[in-house]
Amino acid sequence: MNEIFSQYRFKLTKETAKATEYEHMISRDIIYTQNTKGINIVLHPDTAESLRLVQKSGGPVHSTALSAYPKRLNGGKTPIHYGYSFKFQSEEELGQFLKGLDDLFCCR
Repeated sequence: MNEIFSQYRFKLTKETAKATEYEHMISRDIIYTQNTKGINIVLHPDTAESLRLVQKSGGPVHSTALSAYPKRLNGGKTPIHYGYSFKFQSEEELGQFLKGLDDLFCCR
């Protein structure tokens, strides 16, 4: 799946057991893939909000693996990193989404 990300100017920057971090080569925006079943990525909350994608997302996701993202309380006593999750049925759908992000990141 790394080929799809590199095709749209995202380079792998960090891998953990819970997530893989990619950085856009031009804008330096960070996105994550979560190591769960299915194909999904997590966008920075500011990115999802500024691109008006929050309503299209699967909602907020909280994880210590999203270390480049801001923290907020989520039912616990301490804040935890969070972003907005997007799920895809195929690598083709993911590629279309990444192409859209690449187009937006290159033009702002």
